[in-house]
Amino acid sequence: MNVMKVLLVILSNIEKSIMDELIAHLSNYGLKVDILFDSRKYLPISAFNWDRLQFDAEKALNFLKNLYDFNYDSIVFIVDADGYVNSYNFVFGLTIDKVAIVFTSRLREEFYNRKPNPTLFMERLIKEVTHEIGHTLGLSHCNNMGCVMNFSNTIEDVDKKEAYFCEKCKYKVNEKLAKYRPQR
Repeated sequence: MNVMKVLLVILSNIEKSIMDELIAHLSNYGLKVDILFDSRKYLPISAFNWDRLQFDAEKALNFLKNLYDFNYDSIVFIVDADGYVNSYNFVFGLTIDKVAIVFTSRLREEFYNRKPNPTLFMERLIKEVTHEIGHTLGLSHCNNMGCVMNFSNTIEDVDKKEAYFCEKCKYKVNEKLAKYRPQR
C-alpha cells in the first residue's frame, strides 16, 4: 500500500515515550512515520540573531533542508531552540514546501518559569508537529478555534486547540492523502 512517508528529525532532547505518542498520533492519519535522532547536528550560528537570542526560522530551515536529502513526502525537524520570523516575536514552527521545523523551547513549561510538565509538553508537541505536517500537505490556517490548523499566537492558543483536524481540514487532508492510496 502506498502511504505518505514522514520523517521526523530530532535535534532535541525528547523522551522516547513522547516520540512513541507522536508516532501513534500521526499514524492515525495513515502516515508512515520514521524518526532520525541526530545528536551530531545543530542549527548554524549564522541563523542565530544575537539581539533577539533566537534563531531565524527561515535561515535555520533552509540550512537543515540542504543537509538532509531523503526520499520523504514530508520532513519535520524538531529542535530544542526558540525561533522567529521577521514579522513575529516568535514562532512555534515554520513550513517551507514539504519541509518544516518545530521549535520546542516555548512548548515547555520551564520557558515560562513553571514546573516541568512532560504530559503538557507532549500534547503541545503533537499539536505543533501535526499543524506543520498539515502545512506540508498544503493546508493553510483554519478559523475553527479547536482545529489543529488554527494559528497559535500564544502558548494558551496552543493549549486551547485540539490535536486533530476539524471536519473541513480533515476532508482536505484525506483528499491530499488519496493520491498515496492505490486506485481500484
